Amino acid sequence: MRIVVAALLCLSFTATASAHALWIEPGEAGFEIYFGEFDENLREGSPGLLDRFNPPPAAKAFGASGDNVLKVEKRATSFQVSGVPAGATSVVAEQARVTERKQGEKVMRTLGRLSARYVSDFSERQPVIPLDVVPAGKPGAFKVFYDGKPLPNAKVEIATEFGWKRDFKTDDGGAFDGALLWKGTYQVEVSVMDATPGVHGTEAYDGMRFVTTLVFKVTTGLEAPPRPPVTIPKR
Repeated sequence: MRIVVAALLCLSFTATASAHALWIEPGEAGFEIYFGEFDENLREGSPGLLDRFNPPPAAKAFGASGDNVLKVEKRATSFQVSGVPAGATSVVAEQARVTERKQGEKVMRTLGRLSARYVSDFSERQPVIPLDVVPAGKPGAFKVFYDGKPLPNAKVEIATEFGWKRDFKTDDGGAFDGALLWKGTYQVEVSVMDATPGVHGTEAYDGMRFVTTLVFKVTTGLEAPPRPPVTIPKR
């Protein structure tokens, strides 16, 4: 997560159990970016909330060949990502937009930034997005960064694809450890509210809200319960 020393007192860190988020998983034709609730296998569709992503999330692949901009196309229940080069170890997606909400007589404008990362292994990585969660070099070890700096005392949630969840908090160096007991796909989710105002493009905002996920697969451990059927809400 982004740490700006001058703004530390304006930051509020909260768990993300009820928040919609982006997440990335491998698909049949590359990778898929989903929006919804990972632990419930709830995936928003089009027509529906996916149509609010205009333009679609921007995506990049990172690996031995550097960073590569990827093609993203909207589908019925996801954004399909293509063009990931061989040897890529991370795929990252982001989308930011300013929204308005009335509070009493005042209109509050918030920059919402949703980000997601998929990693192929637990090798240590550096942050590449404002709020980032990365492996720290071994299974179950992670670090959270904000503005490129380790984020202490951040609330983090780990969830499995079948719905088990557990909350953690980062230490003074932005690190935390979580036991990965089951085989299957996991998601780490973290969010931050920052009351620092600014401008995104030509749009001014009063504060920022970030939600970032990290998804990875575990191939050893206990046999997990089955994943819930896909739920696509009717909007």
